[in-house]
Amino acid sequence: LSHQTSALVRSRERVRDIGFTVVMFFTFWFHFFAAIIAAGFLYGAIYLLMQDKAEKHIHHVAAEKDTNLTTAELAAYDGRTSGRPILVSLCGKIYDVMSSAALYGKGGQYNSFAGKDITVACAKFNKTSDAYFNASWTGLTKAERELLAKWEELFAKKYPEVGKVTDVDNMSPCPQSNEGIAMQADAYSTTLGMDLFAKRHIS
Repeated sequence: LSHQTSALVRSRERVRDIGFTVVMFFTFWFHFFAAIIAAGFLYGAIYLLMQDKAEKHIHHVAAEKDTNLTTAELAAYDGRTSGRPILVSLCGKIYDVMSSAALYGKGGQYNSFAGKDITVACAKFNKTSDAYFNASWTGLTKAERELLAKWEELFAKKYPEVGKVTDVDNMSPCPQSNEGIAMQADAYSTTLGMDLFAKRHIS
């Protein structure tokens, strides 16, 4: 009986030791993977913080006079690089919009305009279609030209003109809306733009 009791005790001890080893094994790997995940989150948070800090410290400089550029060269002045001005072209005239860096700089509401000729986009009051950037404005409607005149007046009053786009004759043709719904959408956008100017919401 004593021998059986001793064997039972040893068996229980072995089971306990094995259980303890298994628990320690899984505990180790759980903490190991948890540490990796935590390190990943920490690295991501630090990276985003540093990126945000870098974006907030982008330093723009004023453009020099007679900054005549092709549309390809203009693209380098998109507000995303320190040490460069933010430039926008309207009707082939290049404007330095650094004074509105919060709008045209990286992360700004109109950053998509920076480094481009925006004539057609302004005339159609549409900043979402890439086809309206660096496009010829020869095919604009009368209403679109009237809205464009408002933008020209605003830019001439608000921003210094620093140069010209040298390849306006080589710009892609102005996209034409041939379908009824698309034409109505263009007309509505242009009317909306004129209304916002009339109410002085754009100034």
